[in-house]
Amino acid sequence: MGSFGDTSWSTENALNGEAFLAALDGKDSLEATVTGDITAACQTKGCWMTMDMNGTEMVVKFKDYGFFVPMNSAGHKATMKGWAYVDTISVNEQIEFAKDAEKTEEEIAAISEPLVKLSFMADGVVIE
Repeated sequence: MGSFGDTSWSTENALNGEAFLAALDGKDSLEATVTGDITAACQTKGCWMTMDMNGTEMVVKFKDYGFFVPMNSAGHKATMKGWAYVDTISVNEQIEFAKDAEKTEEEIAAISEPLVKLSFMADGVVIE
């Protein structure tokens, strides 16, 4: 599909979901190059995506809001470089994500608590 953001790094030796989660274990953040499957992308303009990291969903945002990914990225494999961290996602931000993902009014109304989630701030993304 293409390259987005800073892709001056190599996709070789990227960590898959299992290796990535093992490397992150016991840490609050980790600089890494990871690869996995995109499960969803922002349907408004491609300003975020989610990835499956060995059964753990990870929210991916893009450094300095400097680039976006195609809205039809779900189902594709991506490799990206950046920082992984555990983040608390506010109710308001979850509602915005849900709207961007075209969730139903019922699904949006059910959001009532902040959510602690694995997050990633990508410097660049390569989508196959």
